[in-house]
Amino acid sequence: MKTARAFTQVMEGAVHSKNQWLVAAVLAALLVGAIWYCVSIWRAAPSMPLYGNIIMGVAAILVLMAGCGLITLIFYTPRKGYDESARSNRPPRE
Repeated sequence: MKTARAFTQVMEGAVHSKNQWLVAAVLAALLVGAIWYCVSIWRAAPSMPLYGNIIMGVAAILVLMAGCGLITLIFYTPRKGYDESARSNRPPRE
């Protein structure tokens, strides 16, 4: 009975590990496909003037900063208690 349980645990771990590799492989394939598509569109498009490249770079940096800030807030606020309901020590009104 004990060996059957150990075998089951090993098999569950192996299946879980295979699923992780499968998901990672699919995501990597999607990433490669997306990069290939973006590069092909980029090469087919006419070149942009220098000021357009500068504006695009600044916009990309601002979007990354905003995204990182929002992700930081997701992890910061639950630890500081900002998401909890308000409480009061005053007795209720009659």
